[in-house]
Amino acid sequence: MNAVMTLLRSARRLGLRDAAPAGPAAAGPFQGYVDERSTHHVAGWVRNLSNPAERVAYEVAVVGPEENRVLFRGVADRFSPVLQTLGVGDATYAFYVLLPVPVSEAQRDWMVVRPAATGLPLELAPALLTAFQPISHVAMDIVDNCNLRCPFCVYDYAHTRTTHFMTEATFETALQLIPFVTEGNFWLSCLHEATLHPDLLRFIDKVPMQYRSKLFYTTNLAKRMPAEYFAAVADSGMHHLNISIESFDPTLYERMRKGARHRIFAQNWEALLAALPAGRAPPRLRYNIMAYRSNLAEIPQMIDVLLGEKKGWQVEIRATFDEAHIPQEFKDSEYLAAPDWDWLRGELARHDPERVLLLAPPAAPEAAPAPAAAAPASPTRVPRPLNIRISYDGSLYVYGEQPGQGGEPPTQQNFVVTNINWLGDPLKMLLAL
Repeated sequence: MNAVMTLLRSARRLGLRDAAPAGPAAAGPFQGYVDERSTHHVAGWVRNLSNPAERVAYEVAVVGPEENRVLFRGVADRFSPVLQTLGVGDATYAFYVLLPVPVSEAQRDWMVVRPAATGLPLELAPALLTAFQPISHVAMDIVDNCNLRCPFCVYDYAHTRTTHFMTEATFETALQLIPFVTEGNFWLSCLHEATLHPDLLRFIDKVPMQYRSKLFYTTNLAKRMPAEYFAAVADSGMHHLNISIESFDPTLYERMRKGARHRIFAQNWEALLAALPAGRAPPRLRYNIMAYRSNLAEIPQMIDVLLGEKKGWQVEIRATFDEAHIPQEFKDSEYLAAPDWDWLRGELARHDPERVLLLAPPAAPEAAPAPAAAAPASPTRVPRPLNIRISYDGSLYVYGEQPGQGGEPPTQQNFVVTNINWLGDPLKMLLAL
């Protein structure tokens, strides 16, 4: 589970939807938590409950038996999508500090963050992160093509005629980032089918074993693979493997997974399930299902089978991004309406939400919201931890959300566009953002 989900779970347990009490501006009370504390950084959030519009001045200090010194002073004014999801004010209360000089592990344990107005330390989050992982995820694609042409795919392959492969040199450069990525979030595929790369298994072998738990990729299992492939996956030590499937019915499966043959998929699936128990370090299996009118009634039964006899660790049910290139006929005939999603939520309520995830469309507002006051202007800055995309050719994008103004929703933005092959020290460049 990535760092963002960890923070969300901690925040929900702590009841962060409580409204701020009315009253004049004052020095507190302050609400906030230290969510991350390592030898290299500290991160969290803080707000003044008496004056939620204030950006709180704070200091980071080591307060121990043998020293008491301030390491850094700043203002908590970063936008946080997590705080926005939880409805915490205008969500612009976060801080992320890369320490000027790393501290020892003993000093880390004595490090505090305190509002300057009171000098009282913020509480540590129950799910405090202590590893230095400044990168949330690296969403990488080692190829730029897929073996299927599913009608709901978010990528438009209309003009794709050839497949390009990431070079070994580019992969090795990207691999410099893996020690600093959260668990399970160094992706070998994001938009495309990783098994098309002839060196996929060799690339995995290049990853030091202590970092294999950060790897995963998504596959449709529709390309016939040799027995050696499944044995290698079972020994790989990867965090998990995503498998895409919409139906157990061969006809519906082949209609949704255009270009696939159910017989080949089933043979690959059987070979994978047989290989995993004998593997030295098998990945967990995570199944992805796109929800449509054609497979809606089948999904509850599919989940039971996938979590049971198909050895699933998690099952994720997704809505489709409404991309312009997706055929309108498919949208009209297959996209679910709000009552369909409500029915599916009810069917899934019996499952552990950590094992069965539903990514439904956001609910439409019942009425137009009243105009909100414009949020205080905030300088454009790169959100932390960093979200990174890397294409097969080394193109690198640092992206994230910026807060909307005047009640508008946040916007996705590329903060940096470069090429990882041009960077002598990628981590140094990223930490300087």
